[in-house]
Amino acid sequence: MTPSDQQQLKAHLKAVAKILYRNTEPTELKSFESIKKSVRQKMLSEVGPEIGNFFFTSIRNSNRKTPKNKINNRLARHYR
Repeated sequence: MTPSDQQQLKAHLKAVAKILYRNTEPTELKSFESIKKSVRQKMLSEVGPEIGNFFFTSIRNSNRKTPKNKINNRLARHYR
């Protein structure tokens, strides 16, 4: 990852953290353990699926540009 990408990622992650914090119940911010649970839950329910969808869509879109036999070869290698 380039330093520019790292900087950009850090800025976006801070923005995401602010949104998640703003939407977290104050009772979930009372201890390290409750914060950890809250962050983990939000990563699993909000952040992870969105990133997964992006990767899946990106792969699917790149496969549309690839001849069908190359797609089949990629899938065959993936499921070995």
